[in-house]
Amino acid sequence: PALLLLPEFPEEPGAERLRRQRVCLERLGRPPAPSDVRGTVRVLGCPGAKEVTVRYSFNEWLSFVDVPARPLPAAPDAPAERYGFSLCVPPSLREGAALHFAIRYRSAQGEFWDNNGGRNYTLRCRPAPPAAQPCPKP
Repeated sequence: PALLLLPEFPEEPGAERLRRQRVCLERLGRPPAPSDVRGTVRVLGCPGAKEVTVRYSFNEWLSFVDVPARPLPAAPDAPAERYGFSLCVPPSLREGAALHFAIRYRSAQGEFWDNNGGRNYTLRCRPAPPAAQPCPKP
């Protein structure tokens, strides 16, 4: 059966988290593709150099990969900058496997993380729901 990576975390409005942490996950693409997870991040920017990366792991953090996020066009009058990211997923993931990730923002003001309140963000490999069957014609 086809597999999907499904989030195991609630999607919360990020305005308060953004003020508190300076960086937060905005949203994931829907549905997360089994081979490519995409999403957007918001950061409270500051002048000068900055770096936004997504750190992720498929083996419970025995090893990890840092992927740079790329700047996206800002919404008019938005106080936060937007970044996009894409995580490559190995084709060998099996049902029940997990992808864990956290977001890091570095600037002249310091290093800031959004790690889902210390729990990290987790996507779990689950079977895709069966396709809706059309109703039989009378």
